[in-house]
Amino acid sequence: MTVISKSDVIAATGTGSFPGLAALIMRLMKIDAFNRMIHEAGDLEGVDFTKFVLNFLGINIKIDAKDLAHIPSTGSFIAVANHPYGAIESLALLNLLVSARPDTLFMGNFLLKRVPHLAEYIIAVNPFETVKDSSSISGLKTTLCKLRSGIPVAIFPAGEVSAFDFKTKRVTDKEWHPVVGKLMAKANVPVLPVYFHGDNGIWFSLLRYIHPSLQTARLPAELFNKKGMTLQVRIGKPIYPDNTSARQTSGHLLANSRTATYALGNR
Repeated sequence: MTVISKSDVIAATGTGSFPGLAALIMRLMKIDAFNRMIHEAGDLEGVDFTKFVLNFLGINIKIDAKDLAHIPSTGSFIAVANHPYGAIESLALLNLLVSARPDTLFMGNFLLKRVPHLAEYIIAVNPFETVKDSSSISGLKTTLCKLRSGIPVAIFPAGEVSAFDFKTKRVTDKEWHPVVGKLMAKANVPVLPVYFHGDNGIWFSLLRYIHPSLQTARLPAELFNKKGMTLQVRIGKPIYPDNTSARQTSGHLLANSRTATYALGNR
């Protein structure tokens, strides 16, 4: 099964004028290895698929039982998480949340839905671009509808992998996208903060300053170089809506959620 094809690489990197370069990039960036791993997963889906990939790579998830107990057993919520790696945390978050709440869905780019093993868990919408076309509007409406019907939704509000911030001199998420704050305000449901320790390192982060496509192309290689890693995860207590006072603005909701998420990294 080919999830990322040579034509995808050419389109992303603009290497169509250089015959053979796309194939070289696919080898160097472990895209071929990624496609083979997906093929070996066969018909596994959801949690079973995430377990296969994590076991294939020898990645262990470290999380306290008390943190897992913070996942609401009923009702909808919005899980928000930092995005330090690009792939591992996506698999880990699905594994943890869907194991506890099998009805959990993930709000993400339509590209995620190209991995058929995860398709039924992905709401195919890119919330991190200006909503212009009908499919994006439909996806946002679907997300809000799911939340209002009691289904949890997980989001990486940055919309892209964490990068080195020259102001703070740390690898961190860029500013979280305001559309996520608007979704929080409209849904008026608990927010579950999730924090993943670690990052891909400064050199990966600097690739975005050369060309964003280089960072994207590098993600499969970053997945494979984490073999044998222990991924430490924290899940905080749900932040419940304050219905006793005037409704907070979407900006405040988003800022408070980000603060709560990153505070977990200091515990």
